[in-house]
Amino acid sequence: MGIAQYDPAALGRPAWNAGRKIGVKKPLKQRQIWAIRFFLDREGRA
Repeated sequence: MGIAQYDPAALGRPAWNAGRKIGVKKPLKQRQIWAIRFFLDREGRA
């Protein structure tokens, strides 16, 4: 994606991931998994 240097609108704009952590994320906890399943089931989505 080396097009930003030619785009005048992109000059001075920070990168979309500036200040965010990079790398592998922590796995979801069992409690979070059940919360997701609960909300999906409540809305009738799988």
